[in-house]
Amino acid sequence: MLDNFGRKIDYVRISVTDRCDLRCKYCMPESNPNFYKKEEILDINKLKLISESLIDLGIRKFRITGGEPLVRKDIVEYIEFLSKKLSEKVIDEILLTTNGTQLKKYSKTLSDLGVKRVNVSLDSLIKEKFNFITNGGNIKSVFDGIESAKENKLSIKINTVLLKNFNDDELLEIMKWCSHNSFTLSFIEVMPVGDMLSSRKSQYFSVNKAKEIICKDFDLEQSSLKSSGPSNYFYCKKLNLFVGFISPISDHFCATCNRLRITSNGKVYPCLGDNNSVDLTPFIRDNDIPSLLNALKKVIFMKPEKHYFNIDEKSYIHKRFMNTTGG
Repeated sequence: MLDNFGRKIDYVRISVTDRCDLRCKYCMPESNPNFYKKEEILDINKLKLISESLIDLGIRKFRITGGEPLVRKDIVEYIEFLSKKLSEKVIDEILLTTNGTQLKKYSKTLSDLGVKRVNVSLDSLIKEKFNFITNGGNIKSVFDGIESAKENKLSIKINTVLLKNFNDDELLEIMKWCSHNSFTLSFIEVMPVGDMLSSRKSQYFSVNKAKEIICKDFDLEQSSLKSSGPSNYFYCKKLNLFVGFISPISDHFCATCNRLRITSNGKVYPCLGDNNSVDLTPFIRDNDIPSLLNALKKVIFMKPEKHYFNIDEKSYIHKRFMNTTGG
């Protein structure tokens, strides 16, 4: 389906939980009083009903997010549902964004159910720094999960959030590590989502500065590689590595956005940087499929032209964090 600006909207990021087994400092507060109540989280039947409606409207790619999606107890049942849609050729792809801690447990299942690609969020290769940024995480569990994903033939992309005075000295090592493992890589500017303006400003490191650091050692050539997401890809010939840059602050990527976001409590957001949402749960509760479809159609058509993120201003997305919106 096309939106008001002629963009084809065929991709959804659907959050299955706002819970996570890590507490990354740019994602949510270490002590988080804002988790959804358990009874607010979409149960498996509601997830399936929303997904069926999205498919009816032309959504072809489903990215499962959280929180950490693999901590949801019935996550396999939902992926099995999508896998059936994949085999019926009514969707094109099932994708997953994860912190990697549960991949050792689930990699084979994901592969068996038709998931081909996973994005792993990883902001440092150094165990002490990883422990710090995640508020206590163990990087070994992530490395073990990534190794299991490789063994099960899952294609891996590493997502690294650029953080000033934290990992700006690791960019080249992360690139070398990804090259050695035949991973794709994306560097992402920190997003002003959640009421943490002072830390956002101190954390912000632009993709342009990252490119300057990289280009002192490696040449980057513009690449024709495209993915489902907003990465602008370059090719590093010396490392045989594709490197993407996602720049929500320094260079808005909205003109090519093809995505909707569904939160784990049943709200649909047309844009990460938009406070306007529609609560789908009344239509689901009443089994009112025509109204559910009409609500989704309106959200798609009225998708905003762009977001208005500004790292120097208090975020207008201050009442929700990345884990509640869907990472």
